[in-house]
Amino acid sequence: MSSSSEVTARSARQSRRPGRSRLISSSNLANPLCFLCSMLCSVWMSQRAQSGARGWHMTKKAPQRARTAASATTPVSKVVIFFMENHTTDNVASDVPGVCGNPTLPLAPDVVVPDPPHDHGHWMQRKTPAPGGARRQRYSAAELPNLYLLMNGFTVCDNYFSDYAGNSFPNHCFAIGGDAEWAFMNPGHRYTFTVQTPGLPARLSKAQKTWANYGKGFAFAQYKDPSMHRNVKTQAQLLADARAGRLPNVSWVYGPRGNDFHPGPVGQGDGSSMEASDAWLGSAVKAVATGKDWPHVMVFITFDDWGGWDDHVDPPAVEKFPQGTPFAGEPYRYGSRVPCIVVGPYAKASHVSHALSSHVSLIAFIERLWGLSPSPNADAKRRTMADTAMRDCHDFTQTPLAPPRLP
Repeated sequence: MSSSSEVTARSARQSRRPGRSRLISSSNLANPLCFLCSMLCSVWMSQRAQSGARGWHMTKKAPQRARTAASATTPVSKVVIFFMENHTTDNVASDVPGVCGNPTLPLAPDVVVPDPPHDHGHWMQRKTPAPGGARRQRYSAAELPNLYLLMNGFTVCDNYFSDYAGNSFPNHCFAIGGDAEWAFMNPGHRYTFTVQTPGLPARLSKAQKTWANYGKGFAFAQYKDPSMHRNVKTQAQLLADARAGRLPNVSWVYGPRGNDFHPGPVGQGDGSSMEASDAWLGSAVKAVATGKDWPHVMVFITFDDWGGWDDHVDPPAVEKFPQGTPFAGEPYRYGSRVPCIVVGPYAKASHVSHALSSHVSLIAFIERLWGLSPSPNADAKRRTMADTAMRDCHDFTQTPLAPPRLP
């Protein structure tokens, strides 16, 4: 639970990343292509706002036709979401060709001590000079060989944002239910929170689709609906199920303590070794890739929140804390960029997606895959901009890709 090899200089195509013109930083201005994409994205967002578009939810009839077609023709029947801990795009993906990162950052140590503070208050101060601001370092392929192999060989999203501008719990809720109901910190002895609306797993069960919570993701237990508390399995069971081709339709996977990329001293709290975490992730993805489910699987690997690490791309502010909450008027959604890697036979090969997306996009992908109705909280405001269903990351008509050759 969260409380919280080197590659040469990138080519010009590294910079192609949409953004909002009002959020242009000095890093954007130094990169003409990033600046151009920022301007184009600003125009696109303005047009969406004027038209009231909702992506797939523009009318009642159109999305149903789209969902029916998708569920009838897709070769994908298994979705696996690896939800790792606490890293931004600049921090773990800067050395991928085509990614709008910051490869000039110094290298970070394998074990980070102490765990950088990363709640909402610290997120608001992330641009202040050290020691009060975000930690400005990166990891290369030498430290994270498996993660970089997957990013280089399949699809990586460099305009994918965490949904909450802070730490874990709200982001976990967005990734399993599409909404966090204004939660703003991790539940503990001084803060309790119950999510009232059932998450996607409950709707999957009603649709006769199977699912599992591998690794006991802690947010599931905070849902009022008791059906959200079922299907808890260990990481060891994930490896066995993957190898045997017994994966459920949707798997949410959480790394074991000490191997989930969470910063902090190993053996204390949530601390992890980055190299050990990369090795565990490689073994888990390999189990999926070499198992009988590979021909029909889509794997998403992402990180829950920023974890106290800097990212030079400021997120679009699409929701603010309402009045009457501790941070009224401050940004709630989106949080910092985090990478999302898409792996599978129908993921695009060696592709960088610059489409705006977030954890909610994973929910939309699954809804579209099986023609599920949108989440009860999926109104225009909550699904603004990032309800892309990861359409830029896959091609169901392509020749299936071979499994990654992980050690």
